[in-house]
Amino acid sequence: CYLGGSAEACLRLPPVKKKRGGARCWCRIGMNKKRSFWAVAEVAGLALVGAGFLLFLSLVSYDVKDVPSFVPLLNTTSAPNADVKNWVGIVGAVFGGYSLFFLGIASFWLAALLVGMGVGKLFVEDFSLRERAGWALLNVICAACLAQLLPEWFGNWHDHFRAHGAGGYVGSWLGKRALGQLFGAVGTLVFLGVLYFCSLVLTTGFHPIRFLREVAGAVFRFIEERKRKRLESMDESDLMAEREKELVQKTKKLEKKLKKIRPQAAVEKENEEGGELEKPKQVAASTPAPKIIDASVPTGGLQGGAKSKQIQEGLASLRLEGYELPSLELLDSHEEGGVEPAKPEELLEIQQQIIGALQQFGIECSPGDITKGPTITRYELYPAQGVRVDRIVALEKDIARQTKAERINILAPIPGKDTVGIELANSKKVKVILRELFESDAWLQAKGKLPIALGKDVYGKTIIGDLAQMPHCLVAGTTGSGKSVCINSIIASLLFRHTPEDLRFIMIDPKVVELQMFNALPHLVTPVVTEPKKVLLALRWVIGEMEKRYKIFARVGVRNVSGFNTRPLDEPAADGAKGEENGEGESGERKGFFEEEDDEDGGAPVRRRLEEDLVIPYRMPYIVVIIDELADLMQTAPADVEGAIARITQMARAAGIHMIVATQTPRADVVTGIIKANIPTRIAFQVASKIDSRVILDENGADKLLGQGDMLYLPPGTSKLTRSQGAFVTDEEMKRVVDFVAKQGQPTFDPSIHDKLSSDAGEEEDVTEEDEELVERCLEIIRQEKKASTSMLQRRLRLGYTRAARVVDILEQRGILGAKDGAKDREILVDLETL
Repeated sequence: CYLGGSAEACLRLPPVKKKRGGARCWCRIGMNKKRSFWAVAEVAGLALVGAGFLLFLSLVSYDVKDVPSFVPLLNTTSAPNADVKNWVGIVGAVFGGYSLFFLGIASFWLAALLVGMGVGKLFVEDFSLRERAGWALLNVICAACLAQLLPEWFGNWHDHFRAHGAGGYVGSWLGKRALGQLFGAVGTLVFLGVLYFCSLVLTTGFHPIRFLREVAGAVFRFIEERKRKRLESMDESDLMAEREKELVQKTKKLEKKLKKIRPQAAVEKENEEGGELEKPKQVAASTPAPKIIDASVPTGGLQGGAKSKQIQEGLASLRLEGYELPSLELLDSHEEGGVEPAKPEELLEIQQQIIGALQQFGIECSPGDITKGPTITRYELYPAQGVRVDRIVALEKDIARQTKAERINILAPIPGKDTVGIELANSKKVKVILRELFESDAWLQAKGKLPIALGKDVYGKTIIGDLAQMPHCLVAGTTGSGKSVCINSIIASLLFRHTPEDLRFIMIDPKVVELQMFNALPHLVTPVVTEPKKVLLALRWVIGEMEKRYKIFARVGVRNVSGFNTRPLDEPAADGAKGEENGEGESGERKGFFEEEDDEDGGAPVRRRLEEDLVIPYRMPYIVVIIDELADLMQTAPADVEGAIARITQMARAAGIHMIVATQTPRADVVTGIIKANIPTRIAFQVASKIDSRVILDENGADKLLGQGDMLYLPPGTSKLTRSQGAFVTDEEMKRVVDFVAKQGQPTFDPSIHDKLSSDAGEEEDVTEEDEELVERCLEIIRQEKKASTSMLQRRLRLGYTRAARVVDILEQRGILGAKDGAKDREILVDLETL
């Protein structure tokens, strides 16, 4: 049997006679009917798909000028096109025009529905067109009405297609006029929206609610299955622990519900008994169990020599040819047994004293975590509900009296937490040595260009900064607070990571005694500058070097020093690409070629690219400018020093030039607003007053520090202060590091700045008393005229050209006048009123 029935059942049916003789079973007749049904369905599906595509093509390529003038209703005002541009020809233009006229933009939705219903007829069994055709027509009409009611989405529809609007004639008449008068504008949108989605569900047969339920059920079943497999893979002990954890969570949820219900139930009970209504007591929120964190115990340096040896090999792997980076053996380590861990009993007792002091003033608190750092210990408290944190801050002196603390600091609240932190100084401070920071994972995994080790925060986390990202740093604090030690630790961090080929220093030390030990470093561009008159020359050289680097970047086609050092070395410059293979430019001159010079120290040859007046090296080292005392320079020439520092800090980051400015006098006339605006990274040590703290950090806090390395660190790009203990490095350690580095090479000073600074002192000695008197007279003239030139001095003092030029040269060597720039007047570099 063709339909799957048994042969006996087929034989029991009466035979069916055909006109031309023979008999055929009922099953064969049913089979033929089913085949004819599938044939009709396929033909109908293909017809619908074809009609939908033809309508879509005619709509996409519709042009009103393709419609013949005799076609009514389409309002063709101009002569039709001689060549029809519509992809379906005149038929497509006419049917597309009528569709746009009656339905507007809903015509595209009609084409999509035709294609969709055709696909359903082809591939979906028992797909009935009779049941869906009416709902599909209603859906298209609702779409036309909605399009007409939302003209802001299709504002220029009428101009392009010359229709009644976005919804055509049907949308304009039915949606805007008929339904708009019955339901109003908002009611019509709601009514048509509901009718549109209902008809869409009946047309497509898609049930969104059922679909969402099935998706949610599938996700839930997947989670349950994962949980079941995880429990099956556990052993018996882990399974019991998991069950116990679930039981504890359920118990906590029940307790929270009871705490919310009990106060209200007590009030209702008192009301029923006729008693006085008592105000329910404030119930504090559930707080986690307090923890004691001891971050004062060093994490490195106490594990023996295995770890130190491993780290030493990792750092030594960074060595370059002919140069070896310093070893950690040059730094001191913690003495074994010298640091005692914190005693929990003492910490808990102090915390209870703080809570008792607050209870005396009616403030209820719950104990929180206790974190003991190298210098301070932070006690966290959870205030009861309804307690303002300002009341706790106002009791700072009372808490200090109760705990007998020298100085306390209250954080209300702690940034990122819901607790109030009270910081007390430790009776025994723990030093954070530099070797401990170098042995930490944070330093070994640091990926910055210029990483520097700064110290540890309260929680024992190592603070590693990147000078390349800062890109400049301001260090300020009183004498003995740890400012100079911080500068030494920054210099040591750079020496442990970088060779003289990668990093160069310019050190300015007006106090003479702080940075003199670094004069033997091969990293120096010039000897440590100690004379205030030569500081401007050094800063102007930095500005000139910055401008020269930017010219080289523009010539090579890179944006910063990192891109310059990582560029392909064989790639020719942008403007010297022609003729570089044979070493000749367009004019026949040697241009864009490489030359090699033997290094004076016997190292590898230095290769440079020569292009016109620029010498383009293969690599550019980073330059770090360190100014140890800014206040002394600002007293000498405030306007010029401020302008030079502002120019460098504004522009020098991409050129690989970074500045570290230190001062022990953080006044507003020293750390000016222009300097602060261009130095985002600040490190504040102990200062004398809140005013000094606001000058450095723009807020209070530095006046409550404890000194000896206790500092507040403001990272770049954030306003959150981090209290930490700065790294400690002794002068003996620094001397060992400097001696180790100095043995590997002599200082290679840059001749452009070194000769200028050296010749300045030598030539000033040749100035006679007569010339000095003439210089004073010339300065008076320049002060009056506010400009300087050789010809002006000749006219005003009746001098010859030789003597006037001699005076101008002396003023240029002293850093008072700028270099000659054609026929322009000389630039006055200093404030003459201060001379």
